[in-house]
Amino acid sequence: MNDKYAVVDIETTGSSPKNGDRIIQIGIARIENGEVVSTYSSFVNPEKKIPPFIQELTGISNDHVQNAPLFAEIAEDIYRELEGTVFVAHNVNFDFPFLQGELKRLQLPLLKNKKADTVEFARLMFPTALSYKLSEITLELGIELSHAHRADADAYATAELFLACCRKLETLSQVTIKQLHKRCFRLKSHLAPLFFEALKKADRLVTTTNPTEEVVTSAEFPSYPETIEEKVTLLREVYSTVEQRPSQFDYMDTVKQALDTRSEIALEAETGIGKTIGYLVPSLAHTQSTGKKIIISTYTNTLMDQLVEGELAKLQSVYLHSFTVAKLKSFTHYLDRGLLAMRLDSPDESYDESFSLMQVLVWLTETKTGDLSELNTTGAGQLTLDKLRKQRRTPGIQGDFYEQIVEKAKQASIIVTNHAMLVHHPESLQFIQSDVDALIVDEAHHFLTAVQSASEKAISFTDWKYLFSQFGFHEATQVGFKLAQILGSNKDLLRIAQRLELVNHLFDELISQLSNTVGKTKSSYGSSKVTVPLSGTQNLFVDFSKEVNEVVQKFEELLYRYPVDNVIVREEVNYWIRELRTVAYDWEEFMTHLESQASWLDADKRSIPSSFIFRQRQLDWKEEIERSLTPYRGKSSIIWTSGTLTVPNHPWFILDQLHLPKDTPLRKFYAQESFYSGARVFVVNDVPDVTQVDQTTFIESIADVIIQTVQASQGRTFVLFTSQDMLRKTVELIEDSGLLEDYLFIAQGMNAGSKMRMLRTFQRFQKAILFGTTTFWEGVDVPGEALSTIIMVRLPFTNPDDPYFKQKAARLTAEGENPFSKLSLPEAIIRFRQGFGRLIRNSEEKGAFIILDRRIQTKSYGREFLVAIPNVPKEELSTQSMVETLESWYNS
Repeated sequence: MNDKYAVVDIETTGSSPKNGDRIIQIGIARIENGEVVSTYSSFVNPEKKIPPFIQELTGISNDHVQNAPLFAEIAEDIYRELEGTVFVAHNVNFDFPFLQGELKRLQLPLLKNKKADTVEFARLMFPTALSYKLSEITLELGIELSHAHRADADAYATAELFLACCRKLETLSQVTIKQLHKRCFRLKSHLAPLFFEALKKADRLVTTTNPTEEVVTSAEFPSYPETIEEKVTLLREVYSTVEQRPSQFDYMDTVKQALDTRSEIALEAETGIGKTIGYLVPSLAHTQSTGKKIIISTYTNTLMDQLVEGELAKLQSVYLHSFTVAKLKSFTHYLDRGLLAMRLDSPDESYDESFSLMQVLVWLTETKTGDLSELNTTGAGQLTLDKLRKQRRTPGIQGDFYEQIVEKAKQASIIVTNHAMLVHHPESLQFIQSDVDALIVDEAHHFLTAVQSASEKAISFTDWKYLFSQFGFHEATQVGFKLAQILGSNKDLLRIAQRLELVNHLFDELISQLSNTVGKTKSSYGSSKVTVPLSGTQNLFVDFSKEVNEVVQKFEELLYRYPVDNVIVREEVNYWIRELRTVAYDWEEFMTHLESQASWLDADKRSIPSSFIFRQRQLDWKEEIERSLTPYRGKSSIIWTSGTLTVPNHPWFILDQLHLPKDTPLRKFYAQESFYSGARVFVVNDVPDVTQVDQTTFIESIADVIIQTVQASQGRTFVLFTSQDMLRKTVELIEDSGLLEDYLFIAQGMNAGSKMRMLRTFQRFQKAILFGTTTFWEGVDVPGEALSTIIMVRLPFTNPDDPYFKQKAARLTAEGENPFSKLSLPEAIIRFRQGFGRLIRNSEEKGAFIILDRRIQTKSYGREFLVAIPNVPKEELSTQSMVETLESWYNS
């Protein structure tokens, strides 16, 4: 490490020196020859009061800085510490300009140091990290950060992070570093010398293949435990403490019987049964005795990861090599090495592309799967990753990630997939279907959701405009421009250009008419979002859809008539034409089924037309369900299981929608009453009735309850919403209040990252609040004290103005049924049960389930929600009484 580095962190009274904000503490750690050689820190008198929220965040009070030197008095010290160094900071574009602002204010010489950003460096060297916030990335890497948001501690931790990045760089192979060095000059940080030094040291060669892991087998998984004593003994091998749960053992026996008889059965297992281990034990014993495979399908990739990394990993750690597990997703999740090679050989078109390719190169040295979802990329970087995804299977290509997954699945005992794969890509499972003896559909109540999304169309205005803009002729990155450079003055290309203009014109006309309709549509009070049904508008789409398809056809004819020899250009053009072909098909299908399916436009009146999203969804899915189950029904066991498969008074509500045969046995398994001894339900009775006040008043009220509840429970709280708009406004109001400054806010739709990343962050910090909508209502395991409180803002009814719901309700009405009792209420109760199910995950836990929707008291149907959850203490009380009860209860 030839350069000297000064790692700097500052704490300030605010974010802008131009607005009068000042430095209150500075910390500097100097690095020479790969080691921290000195540190410097000082409080700084800002000559103004420190805002309360800054005091809470940093722990720096007005007393700390009262007798501290002014910035002018330590300026010489800072110059001396920074002299001859590269200026390093975690988000250098905050610290460096802020220091410059202070120097400029005092009319002192400005800094001329080169800059390096540890956020950028860490994102490169640790591309799968959950988060790049200093407190979180240091925790993940095992770097001590004794006091976050104190400049001296932050500067030292940032220096250690910088050195960790340097060490990681030097572990990479020569070939990888060469590829990184080629692109490092496009980085925003002064990191190029580090890549050059690492390249000089590198003497290893990159491994370009990721060979299939050899499957090693040893002792077999035990035969199925028939007696209670045998079951307890087996489970104690996996868990240090095992409670005897008669219902769990009954559930296990039922699964075993279904496997033995190749039956189809539906099983509801309440939280506390131990459903997952309940079906895994008989499944593993069955595969050992028969040599056949079992497919387990769950709702999301997150739940797949939880299953494989949770219960299955525990079982594998005890019964080493006795069974193998394969996760099977669509091939589009995986990297195509051939596409990557072509991309690496072509000039990068932007900083984002260079950066994403550099992340991929580092990730390739450590990934075992090639699953691109492992990467933590920005939104702009996702476009680069999309260009690297497999578009088709390529058997026989050495080192192909997806083919390695396929080979592993051929040898695996248990194959874990998701409902979408089962429904979208049933053909992808054909290579193992003859060896499958059972299909277990976990989170079965969501199978219908997966079927619905299989053919659901959603076309956004911004996505379409961006896609279509790629076909222009004016910029070097556009398809038309690239083809014109190769084909020259070409009449066929000219005709395509004219058609592109026509498509643009037709789309603008379509949008103009819909914008008028949206502008006249009334939105609910306090909201700018509207939903516009599109039935009766088919004539608007006909010409546009036809011309889009014509453009695709003309491009394909052009490429057939005039082959493009340049491999890079050809692949780039083919990528965009594939994308256009897909959306052209969606537009055609959208137009064709506009009247027969639920079709609508989502819009925000504040941003017309950029907020427009065209949506369409089928109403009946019987054929799709039967097609996905045909390979298994009558040949293998099919076990439908869920924690919430039924609704009181409507036991077949979900099974009817899944079109299960009427003779399918349905069994329910209940947890012991003692399992929920630590749960309490509170109905807050002084929150305004959501149906009687405007949204702003309701949000102000619930924000107050949330603040008081979080303060009483010390965080560890889920707040569940039914509306993303209400979630956002509530979070913003709480943030503006400054009353929860020392808590970490994790808000779905506002924070970047996947659901799994958000959950892991939530579990890592005690003082954390997670604000979530629909997808956080179910299928989330947060064991232990990480979650102690759930606040349900509204009963989870579907919006009655939702076009899909309205069309389904209209169909029920035409059949003489009551849409509320047959559809709306059962759906809401299912979600309600799922929300409660997040609270208690073992009998040692204590948790409060707080309901802020007065309808549970005032409406006749309110009791149906409360009887649908386990029999735990339920109280109606005021906010103040509830908070006092929580404080004494949690502290008891």
